[in-house]
Amino acid sequence: MKTTSVREMKAHWAEIEAQVKMGETFEVVNRGRPTVHIVPARPRRVVKWDDHLATAARAQGKSAQATVRADRDGRW
Repeated sequence: MKTTSVREMKAHWAEIEAQVKMGETFEVVNRGRPTVHIVPARPRRVVKWDDHLATAARAQGKSAQATVRADRDGRW
């Protein structure tokens, strides 16, 4: 883990960002005290869920159409 000050971080953000993208972590200090850790983002996991409404409705014991109809009854 590398350490940088707030002033250095502002002045050299592009370089720091590039290093973080490559896996480096930074500790940012403000007046000598650690305030923030900058770490690389974890890739998001993409969930494939083809028929989410039907699955959610089945969990309640209703069809998807019945769930939507019940939801709209009071508003339309």
